[in-house]
Amino acid sequence: MQEMKRPKIIPPSKEDLLESEIFPAKINLLNKEVIAKYPKLPRIQKETISFAVIALLCFLTLKGASIVASGIQTRSEVIGTAKEALSQLQEAGALASEKDYIGVQQQLEFAQNNFEEARSNIKGLGSLVSGVIGVLPQGQAAERLLSAGSELSASGIALNNFYTLISQIQVSENGFTSPDGLYQTLTAAKKYLATAEQGISKATSDIESVDQKYLPEEFRAQFLVYRDSLKQGSLALEQISSMLNLFQQFLGPGSKSLLVLFENNNELRATGGFIGTYGFFKLNNGRIESQKISSVYDLDGQISEKIAPPGPFHDLTDSWGLRDSNWFVDFKASALKASSFYEKSAQQTPDAVVAMTPDMFVDLLSVLGPIELPKYNLVLTAANFREQVQLNTSLAYDKKENKPKQMLADFAPLLLAKMSLATPEQKGELLAVLFEALSKKNLLFYDRDKDVQKILEDYAWAGRILNTDKDYLAVFNTNLGGRKTDLSIEQSAILNSEVLADGSILNTLTYTRKHQLNLFEQAKNIDYARFLVPKGSQFVSANGFVKKPFYKSDGSDYAKNLVDALKLQFKADKDLLEYDANARVVDQESGTVQGIESGKTYFANWIEVLPGAEVTVVLKYKLPFNMYDSRKYSLLLQKQPGANPLKLNYTLKTDAKVLWYTGNLKNSSGRVSYEASVLGDTFLGLVLEKR
Repeated sequence: MQEMKRPKIIPPSKEDLLESEIFPAKINLLNKEVIAKYPKLPRIQKETISFAVIALLCFLTLKGASIVASGIQTRSEVIGTAKEALSQLQEAGALASEKDYIGVQQQLEFAQNNFEEARSNIKGLGSLVSGVIGVLPQGQAAERLLSAGSELSASGIALNNFYTLISQIQVSENGFTSPDGLYQTLTAAKKYLATAEQGISKATSDIESVDQKYLPEEFRAQFLVYRDSLKQGSLALEQISSMLNLFQQFLGPGSKSLLVLFENNNELRATGGFIGTYGFFKLNNGRIESQKISSVYDLDGQISEKIAPPGPFHDLTDSWGLRDSNWFVDFKASALKASSFYEKSAQQTPDAVVAMTPDMFVDLLSVLGPIELPKYNLVLTAANFREQVQLNTSLAYDKKENKPKQMLADFAPLLLAKMSLATPEQKGELLAVLFEALSKKNLLFYDRDKDVQKILEDYAWAGRILNTDKDYLAVFNTNLGGRKTDLSIEQSAILNSEVLADGSILNTLTYTRKHQLNLFEQAKNIDYARFLVPKGSQFVSANGFVKKPFYKSDGSDYAKNLVDALKLQFKADKDLLEYDANARVVDQESGTVQGIESGKTYFANWIEVLPGAEVTVVLKYKLPFNMYDSRKYSLLLQKQPGANPLKLNYTLKTDAKVLWYTGNLKNSSGRVSYEASVLGDTFLGLVLEKR
């Protein structure tokens, strides 16, 4: 085998999308399928439900008890026990910050007992008095507040047990471990979490039934804040539970094999970047049993067949392998293709595929600090990671040993070991790094288990191309120049949508790539750009592209004569043949290609940019639907994994009356607009009424 020529916007929440005072049936006016793809990402809080928030409830509970006590002129039975419960919860909060789980447990149990005693004291005042209290609104409010306090104390006990178990899980060079086994520990932890969820749900119901007018006026504003905080806390628990379930299912109770693709996004490919390094990990209940990190060429050299690559690769390489397998824009399709190439090199079929860009390691090092590699006389930091890894895995490695990726293999266990020593504050920051990587698609997952894959897709962590029945735009760049230049590319776009007299919509996309000066790689950026738009969109015009021949993906264009054809003996890939079935040149002047991929129409062409220069291309196309077919209109934007942010300026010109729009849009005199850097998948929606 010879290789040729190769030397941080968060999606709006469902509530934001559906919040409208205009339409009572607002949810039916918007694209429910698209909205469903944007769950709120879990927000991991330090203690999930803050003990300070619980203390605020108890303070209000004390006031509720005071209402009852003062009204019936009792001694301090009611007030005293509620006040004691408040003190104990405050103490539990202090102990929680010190990770004294035994002390927290004791204080919460005391608090729960005192809340129950306060309720009993009310009932013990006598049947006549307690009966009167039971029918008075003030008495009902006090009873529900005391009940909520008891439920929250019990939930705190369950959460404390949950934290105790979770804290036993350790991350080290051996993977995930715990004394009783990872899967078993997670199973037990989930039970405590479910108990806490139930208690907080009951407490929320109690709180919502309390009319704030029966509380002292000076505490009503605090009460509303607390009530909303409790709802958010309940949602956070649900999301943590869902994530815990995903974590447990992904790692599994038994053996699991992972194919890890290290994608260099300085040489962009559809799912993140060029695959120069791969890793294969065998896990058992989260523990690493074996691992291998090596050059992708070690595997590709073992593939006996000469498989024709995608047509645009014609001038870069004459064979397809794992290194170029991530051609398809949908990560599932690319992951399956990577798995098939891994199998062709006589290897085990992986259970799951994980792709990550160097951004992950840069961000991890920014939290953990430097990691020493004495063997290489090197200290890796967030500032030098990219440069040093590129240097030591491509040029400055032992040519006799011929293991160019050995440095990464040596670095991986050191990184895990450093993570095992992270402080509580660092652990929180590491979680933030993880979620940012998932949001920006610098980390992607595919799992052969359909249930696990479904959860990954629901969280938008699977790199899927999403469905929508309205407008859509995604720009996917593929660097086919064999040079590391994409991190120097600044990309921007202006998208103008004009509603014509008949209701049809003409989109004009002006896309610019600017090549910033780069000290490490002064080379032309050669990019094959695919613009994904709604399926059925009609091409109108294109200009500014570099016209090149259109090559098929069956290998036929490599053979200039019969002798070459017999010598090369290409084998066509069935998925590429299907991919090419609908591909055709739609504009001879510009060489623009049109095809269908992942349920979208794409327009593709070449853009070449010299260092220090910029190139602008313009693409015009008509959308496949009429503006007035329904009152709803939306634009779904998806970001390419690993790519620099796309600076977008969007304008919709329409004579229709805008009745409602998502908060990320602006509306002024028939011009709906949006301007931002697209850091992740973004949904823009509005409701119109024809004048």
